[in-house]
Amino acid sequence: MTMTITVKDNFANQVMAFLNTLPKDAVAVESSRPWYADEVQKRVLEYQNGTMQTASHRQIWDSIERQIQA
Repeated sequence: MTMTITVKDNFANQVMAFLNTLPKDAVAVESSRPWYADEVQKRVLEYQNGTMQTASHRQIWDSIERQIQA
């Protein structure tokens, strides 16, 4: 039998803990999160804790110009 279940984020850890108590071949878990979700979360945390590195508009264009000229 195939079943789709939507789990709210705040219960995900509890659901995963429950699923891990079942026999290994009883359940196949497929994440529906987009491939970039972890990267976005990483960037959000960098922004929140002040460690995000940024570049000015001029620095970006200078870098592009150097690559074009190379």
